[in-house]
Amino acid sequence: MDRFPRRRFLIATSALLAAPAARAQGRGGLRTVGQLFNYRPPKAELVIPLRRRINATFEALGWIEGRNLAIRRLYSDGDASRLPGMAKQLVDEKVDVIWATTTSTAVAAVRATKAIPIVLAGASAYPVECGLIESFAHPGGNVTGVAFFQGIEVHSKLAELAREIVPAAKRLAWIALPPDLVRVAGGEFRPEAYYRQATRNLGFELGYYECRKVEDFDSVFAAMRAWGAQAVIVEPGGLSAADAAGKIAQLANQTRTPTFFSMDVNVTAGGLLSYGPEWVSVLDGTVTYVDRILRGARPADLPVEMPNKLQLAVNLKTATALGIEVPKSVLLRADRVIE
Repeated sequence: MDRFPRRRFLIATSALLAAPAARAQGRGGLRTVGQLFNYRPPKAELVIPLRRRINATFEALGWIEGRNLAIRRLYSDGDASRLPGMAKQLVDEKVDVIWATTTSTAVAAVRATKAIPIVLAGASAYPVECGLIESFAHPGGNVTGVAFFQGIEVHSKLAELAREIVPAAKRLAWIALPPDLVRVAGGEFRPEAYYRQATRNLGFELGYYECRKVEDFDSVFAAMRAWGAQAVIVEPGGLSAADAAGKIAQLANQTRTPTFFSMDVNVTAGGLLSYGPEWVSVLDGTVTYVDRILRGARPADLPVEMPNKLQLAVNLKTATALGIEVPKSVLLRADRVIE
């Protein structure tokens, strides 16, 4: 269900009415959007449709890449130490907007500039706790956009789904990804208290595990198996997607552990279930924010939204391999089922 229908309608309508101005400005020079990524997508076929969607949404609002819009894409290839330099590069190039794909890329951008607008592209979790914004309604500063979630809403739902699919499970493991949750002021935000709150009333004993690099997943899964984990929730982030998505699914299936995610790329790779943002609507929302800013809006005046659509995906092949029967009540609610 669209959680912000009226606001999204007003934003899109005003942008469409102003489209001729964008075209006129384009004749005088390009406007530039700098995109910061932690990882490259593992397969071109995963990113091409999304990039086409972004370009189509921009074009509907009067922005055409190569004509009046340029997009700079920078990738850290999993090396977080490169992010500050990449953010500075975009600042030195005087891009008009920085498109931040994760919390860590947004933090690097905020540390690099307080002047250039920064738009969150849906994958930034805990933006208040990490110091990116003052609040969702009044972000302040130079950051706005679409955040991944607010508080523990999505995580609570994942824990509920885990209880529904493995009702006899007692031990639930939670994999946290600290490199994706750095604070603007320094250090890392530790969301363990949120996770314990999400599972407190569901009868789970929670095992909390941190993973800092792809190579850590082997030891983390070994530790979870030794502890007796009967289900695992994996925190959303660049480290749990891209090339790591397949590795996580492989380890989970080897240890016969049902895995629950917030990104459907993990289900495509072989994970059991995901519940989280529907990325097409996230991208549309992000483009809308960029459009408003390119037309002169101030980030501080644009409330930060959460994704307006959440989707449930289930991999029945994985369920069969794990000997799990997914309840019909879950399948009937699923937006996507892999058979």
